[in-house]
Amino acid sequence: MEKGDKTMFGFSSVKIFATTGSDGLANEVCRELKTRLPSQLLAGNNLTLSKTDIQRFSNDNLQAQVKKVRGHFAVVIHTQVPPVNDRLVELFALLDAISNSRPADILLMFPYMPYSRSDRKNKPRISTMGHRLPHILTTSFELKRVILLDPHDSHIKHYFNPAADEISAIYLLVDYLEKNVFANKPKNKSVIVFSDAGAAKRFGKIAHLLNLPAAYIDKDRPDDFENPDINKVVGEVEGKFCLLIDDEILTGETAIGDAKKLLKAKADSVYMTAVHGILAHKELSKKELIKKLENSPIERFIITNSIPSKPDILGNKFTVLSIAPLLAEAIKRDAIGESLTELHQLENVKLYR
Repeated sequence: MEKGDKTMFGFSSVKIFATTGSDGLANEVCRELKTRLPSQLLAGNNLTLSKTDIQRFSNDNLQAQVKKVRGHFAVVIHTQVPPVNDRLVELFALLDAISNSRPADILLMFPYMPYSRSDRKNKPRISTMGHRLPHILTTSFELKRVILLDPHDSHIKHYFNPAADEISAIYLLVDYLEKNVFANKPKNKSVIVFSDAGAAKRFGKIAHLLNLPAAYIDKDRPDDFENPDINKVVGEVEGKFCLLIDDEILTGETAIGDAKKLLKAKADSVYMTAVHGILAHKELSKKELIKKLENSPIERFIITNSIPSKPDILGNKFTVLSIAPLLAEAIKRDAIGESLTELHQLENVKLYR
């Protein structure tokens, strides 16, 4: 087969692209993907991150230029990293450059989709960028393939047309918890605690998979504030090891408040796990925020690298699980036409552990 010829899959090979800040995770995905893809889909039997030339002009406009992509299956990896809005414009430019270059197809992978929490008009005359962004991507860029990792609310995938696919890191987390946390913590003195009723609805499967009782923290969340008012703990936590669960950690204020509420209810100790470790605060630097979390009553934080953080910034309380094998497995399956459904089964975590 000559270079540039299409394979039985309808494209010549897979090419991976990433925006600035997402490239570290994308490099990990490349390493994982080259051991999973059929050899005929690897250009030169290798797979490395495709270089994107981003040029900024004197007027602060930017231009993206990519290497040859005609006839290839192009994968773009973009996760939320600061400055969020600059990176989003870079994503638009990258997608434009790729689509102008006649690829066989484009897959957009969102480990964490920007504006995913801003999709509801819960106050008068406000923007809903969480709804608008998918509309832009599917109409202006005509994207047909999008994969989301644990969006804040599952309904977000329906804003894409056709609907985006969704994968989840909860099985990876459950596998880690079972093998590494509950190897030391007695299950008969443990309880899963959801940060609110919404988290209980989204992640109730975790308690079932771990065969543990569940509790949740009742809260009021005023629309104008990131941090909710904590009312009470619903469920039995006295004398128990509490595993606090939410989809993300932003400022850490909610998590710390939850832990204090649990300990006041005579819980024995508290760990926290979340898929997305955003770890950002308007008034604190990243280092200051990590120090604050280090000094909190939460004994350990277990997150993924869906939003990259430099290892030397994260302290000893943080365990970070890599989602690169999961993303690679999902990309492979999407590229060659295999189902993603198997990735939603705990027994298949071995495919990407």
